Amino acid sequence: MATVASPPVEQRIVLHDVAWETYERLLADHVDRSAPRFTYDRGELEILSPGTEHEKDNRTLALLVELIAMELEIDVSNVGSMTFKREDLQRGFEPDSSFYIQNEERVRERTQIDLTSDPPPDLVIEIEAITSAIPKLPLYAEVGVPEIWRSNGERVAILRLREGTYGKASLSAALPPLTNHLLTDFLRASRSLRRTEWPRQVRAWANMSGPSGG
Repeated sequence: MATVASPPVEQRIVLHDVAWETYERLLADHVDRSAPRFTYDRGELEILSPGTEHEKDNRTLALLVELIAMELEIDVSNVGSMTFKREDLQRGFEPDSSFYIQNEERVRERTQIDLTSDPPPDLVIEIEAITSAIPKLPLYAEVGVPEIWRSNGERVAILRLREGTYGKASLSAALPPLTNHLLTDFLRASRSLRRTEWPRQVRAWANMSGPSGG
C-alpha cells in the first residue's frame, strides 16, 4: 500500500459546495494512500494531512489494540483509515484507525465494505489535537459506529454510542479490560519507554488481565 510521509504540522483544507461526484473522484485519485484523509458532509469537504505527532499517537493506539487482542486471543480486523461512505446520506469519512472486533467474522472475507449492507467498524480511533472543521461524531453516529477512542494529545476518552449520541464511558466495550485511564497511561508511557519495552509492558498487562490471569 502506498504511504505518504507525515508533515511536521497538521495541514487542513476545507472546501464548500463540493459535489458528491467530485468527492468520489478525489477518493479515486488517492486510492491506497494513507494521506491525505477526506471527510465529506453534505457538500462540505475537509482534506487533512496528519502531522507527525498525530500519526505517532494514532499508530501507538492502533498497535495497542493489536497487542491486547492478540494476548487475549480476540480476532480483530484492522482496516486502518479506509474510506467509509454512504451516498444516500451524502456523508463519508476516513478515520485515523478503525477495527472490526465484535463483527470481525462478518467482514472477514470482504475485499470491500459497503455500509448499506455491512456493519460499521466496532472501534474508531480519532486523534483530535486540532479540532476538526467538520464535526466527526454526527457522521459516526449516523452510520452506527458503537465506540470511539478520542485522544487530544494528553488524554484518551472512550465515547460510546447510546440512543444516537456519544457519551463518555470509563470502560471499553470493544476491548472490555481497557479503561480510559489505562489508555491514557499507555499512550503517555509510549512516549518515554523504548519502543521495544513498551509492547512488553502492554502484553504483560494483557496477560494479567485476561481470563487466565485473573
